[in-house]
Amino acid sequence: MKLDRRPSDALEEWMLYLNNLEGKEMEAIAMENPGIKKALTIEQIFLKDKKERRLYELREKAYRDELSALAGARAEGEARGEARGRQEAICKYLEARFGDASLGLQEKVRQYNELEKLDMLINKIYTAASLEEAGAIINGI
Repeated sequence: MKLDRRPSDALEEWMLYLNNLEGKEMEAIAMENPGIKKALTIEQIFLKDKKERRLYELREKAYRDELSALAGARAEGEARGEARGRQEAICKYLEARFGDASLGLQEKVRQYNELEKLDMLINKIYTAASLEEAGAIINGI
């Protein structure tokens, strides 16, 4: 591949590197861009040394696995936080509407951890005209 013009910025230089530009053009770019020069050096080492390449692949896999585990834990934590928020909203409503008589129902609401169930409760609980109706809604979920 022959270049018609020099790259105008570092982004174009990296695009050429990532598109496997070879030869004197790539060498000239690498001499001016230390990041690309380092990438080319590392690439050459990996191409020559199978053991080094395998170690690199294992490190990258471990890194990706750790990121995936962290993302899963974060999502689980966010879901727990959302469930607690919904539980508290329902319990505050029950407390405000029915007072201490609703403590048993509040305890039952705190046992629900599924967002879907809690959302259904939120949508229905405000229609309860009595503590018994609220109990029927909560027990029916």
